[in-house]
Amino acid sequence: MFKNNKHNIFRETLTNTYYEMSEMDSLYKTGKSPFQILSNIKKGDSIVWMIKFINEDDFTIKSQWLNKKFPLKDFVDIHNIQIKTSELTGKFLIIYCWSVSCGPCIKELPYLNALKDSLNKDNYILLGVTFDNSVSIRNFFKSNQLNTYLNDENPSFAFRIIPNQKEFLNNVLGVKSYPTTFIVDKKGFIKQIIEGVNLDEQKKPKIYSEIMETLKRIE
Repeated sequence: MFKNNKHNIFRETLTNTYYEMSEMDSLYKTGKSPFQILSNIKKGDSIVWMIKFINEDDFTIKSQWLNKKFPLKDFVDIHNIQIKTSELTGKFLIIYCWSVSCGPCIKELPYLNALKDSLNKDNYILLGVTFDNSVSIRNFFKSNQLNTYLNDENPSFAFRIIPNQKEFLNNVLGVKSYPTTFIVDKKGFIKQIIEGVNLDEQKKPKIYSEIMETLKRIE
C-alpha cells in the first residue's frame, strides 16, 4: 500500500481488530480471508484502512457481469478531458479498476503499459478507473517510493486515467477487489473479468498474457 509515505494499519470493521501490513500481505499471498477496503483515516504518521473480510464465494463479481453489457457512462479523465459514451461504443474496451493505494495494481502497471504498443489504437480504448483524485494520483507518480518499487526513474500509466469514480466502482460495478479488469467487446458485452493479480512461474504478473488471450478469443 502506498499513501504519502506513511505507515499503513488495517482495522477490521466488525471486530475492530488491527493488522500490520505484513499480516495483510500474507493473507493476500496465500489467498486466505479475502477482504475489501472500505475507507481510510489519517492518524499521525499512520493511515488506518477500514476493511471488511468477506466470504470467498462473495469475492467475485463474475456471475453478476460476465456476458452482460458494461454500464457505460461519460467520463472525465485526469487531464479534465471528457470521454463520451459515443467514443467508447464500437471499440474493444480494457477497463482497469485500480488505486494508488493498491500495491498489486502498481506492480502490474509495466505489463499494462505494454498493451498500448501491442494493440491497434483505432480499435481499442484503455481506461484506468480509480476512486483516487487527480492530485493524489499526480503526486503518487512523482514519489521516490514508486520509483524504487518499480525500478523506473519515470513511472507512468499508459491508460487514460479516470479519477473520482468511487460511486461508480462501489455502487454500479460493485468492484470487490483491486485490481479488477473488465474486457469488453465491440458490442459492449463483458467477455472477461480478471480479479486480483495472477502470477506466472517466475512470480511475475500474467495480466498482459491474460488480456491478450481473451482478445484473441473474442476478436
